[in-house]
Amino acid sequence: MRIDLRIYKKQLRSEMRAIRAAMSPALRGEKDRLIFHRLIRLPQYHQAHTIITYVSTAQEVDTRRLMERAWADGKKVVVPRCVPGTHRMEMFYIHSMDELEPGSYGILEPNASAESCKNWKGSLCVVPAFCNDRKGYRLGYGGGYYDRFLSQYKGTTVGINYSECVREQIHHGRYDVPIQMLLTEREKIRF
Repeated sequence: MRIDLRIYKKQLRSEMRAIRAAMSPALRGEKDRLIFHRLIRLPQYHQAHTIITYVSTAQEVDTRRLMERAWADGKKVVVPRCVPGTHRMEMFYIHSMDELEPGSYGILEPNASAESCKNWKGSLCVVPAFCNDRKGYRLGYGGGYYDRFLSQYKGTTVGINYSECVREQIHHGRYDVPIQMLLTEREKIRF
């Protein structure tokens, strides 16, 4: 039986929003802390010279603590900026949170003075998702931005998410690109 992926993904996003909205700030903060510690203990984190990450919103696993830690550890931090009128994003170095400003979809993005990053050698990419499955697939935000980027990216990819937002398997399209590893507050899953 064929399913309409657009309807399926829209319903799953709605379900994930409700799960996240139901979490108390204290519970979310504790889960964020556990995921952060799991992430910075990874050998891939220690080996990376550059951390590519999204700038988290209130409903996502926190990445601000990760960026601060990466700078303290002497690593470069790279974050995306959406290219207007396309479904692509470009990556830029930032050296502090002060170099961010509201961009596409109200998400904080590097300001116009940020230096473009084209060389991802020695990097670790932290990938956002509404929902992940146990096969490496993720449900993103619907624009295909990360799938386009990940189809070109050759480094290590790690998703971070809350355990309640992980399913055994999610339906995916032919252009969806799986990640290599998933961290939740409870476990590390390799694909």
